Parts: sequence; structure tokens; C-alpha cells
Amino acid sequence: MLGFQQSLFRMETQQHQRDVDVAFIRRRLQAVLERERAERDDIAGLTEFLVALRQTPEYSAAMSQAEPLVSVRIASYARTQELMEVAIPSVLAQTYQNFELIIVNDGPNENTRRAVERLNDPRVHYEEFPARHSYPEDAHARWMVAGSPGMNRGADLAKGTWIAPLDEDDSFAPDHIEKLLKLAHSREVELAYGALRQINLANGDEKLIWSYPPAISQFSFQGAIYLRLLNGGFRYDQASWLVEEPGDWNLIRRMRLAGVTMAATEDVVGIMNQVPYTHKPVD
Repeated sequence: MLGFQQSLFRMETQQHQRDVDVAFIRRRLQAVLERERAERDDIAGLTEFLVALRQTPEYSAAMSQAEPLVSVRIASYARTQELMEVAIPSVLAQTYQNFELIIVNDGPNENTRRAVERLNDPRVHYEEFPARHSYPEDAHARWMVAGSPGMNRGADLAKGTWIAPLDEDDSFAPDHIEKLLKLAHSREVELAYGALRQINLANGDEKLIWSYPPAISQFSFQGAIYLRLLNGGFRYDQASWLVEEPGDWNLIRRMRLAGVTMAATEDVVGIMNQVPYTHKPVD
């Protein structure tokens, strides 16, 4: 009996030591992650950019425009049908019609290019990269940053005063642009957003995506508009997976920390058709 108790004591001691070791490793990894995040964020530099931007004539003019041009930006890849049947129709049906639509495809795609050209709409602009960008092999890491090169390129091509992001398989509510512009103007802010109805296409579950201030998994740029001038400093980090953050959250978190002014409405302004990354094919 005594031998059994001694053996049990040794096992418990060893397990305790393993738990201590694991906790230590986790703290070390968290410290490394936080250091990497701070270096990539450069919040001090972003704050300086924002302060300087607000002193420019371009900023004053942008904030005072009554009916500005809005650039809807769509980063696309291989979902031609969803793009043509879901995303683009929701843009063309907006109650606010002073917009341009910029579609950037992540690599050559003849089907998408021809489909967009058939629209024959001067407000719709299409560009594609000469080759598909490379992404992490890990499915979760790839999900975090997939499409970010096209998102940045679309913002660079934008001519509007405001940018309204959208994914190729999602849709705006009919008054998406009108409602968010009114909110931004009434509150005199640089970014305005609303709620999104997220539909899980794998199991049919639905939930509301919204929080104020923005919280991880409760905010998406597809429910937002923001001043195009912010693009000069605030861009998608194409390697945000290194700090274990999805692109949208990484960008809005940096905006918040740097002091971008924001306003939000709980009104639903769009639909996100979610396909879990575990159900997506490997490109």
C-alpha cells in the first residue's frame, strides 16, 4: 500500500511539473507574440500619420462633401457565379448611386473577366494580378489573410472619397451606402459601420455580427465605409497570421489604437455568406 501511495505521489508531482512547464512555455510564446505584434503595428507611426492627415486640405474637403463618390472594393478569386449573382447585383441596386465598383482578381481568371466585361457598365472596373499570390499552407493561417493583396490593391485604385469593402460571395443591404454615409456625416467620423447577418452555408446557422467598439469576430469591414485617405497609412497586413489575427480584425484594431474616429449602428447593412475554412478547398 505504501508503495502505491509513493508511486501516486511521484505521478502527481511529475504532472504538476509538466503543468508548470507548459504554463511557462505559453507565457514565453505570448510574450514573443506580443512583441511581434507591437513591432508590426507601429501604432506610434500610424498615430502620427493620422494627426498629419487631419491637417491637410484634402481631409477637410473629404469630410465636408455632401454626396461623395464611394468606391466599392471587391477582392475576388474563383467564385465567378457568386460575384455575378450575389455581390455585384447588391451593389448595382444601392439606393445611393454615386459609386464606382472596383474588382481585383487574385490571378488570371478568364471567366470572371468576361463576365464583368459583359456588364458593360462604366462604373465597374476590373483588374487581375498576373499570378495568384502565395499563402500559408495551413488552412487556418491561409483563411486569415486570403485576398488581402487584392483588398490593398482595390483601395489603391479607388478614386472615391469613401471606400466600402465587400467580398465576392456576400451582399450589401439596399441602403448600405446611403445609411453609412449618413451616419459618418452626422457624427463627423472617419469610419462608420453597421451589423451584418452571417449565414453559415455549411449548417444553415445564422448570427448577428456587431459590437461597439469593434471586437474580434464581431466586426467585418464588409459592414463599414471609411475615408479613402486612411489608406495612406492603414493597410491590410498580408502576414497578420504571424500574430494569429484575421486581416479585418488586425486592421480595425490598429485603427482603433491609432485613434481613427468611428460610429456604429445596430441596423443590419449586409449579409455574410460564411464558408468555414475547414470546408474550403486548398488552392
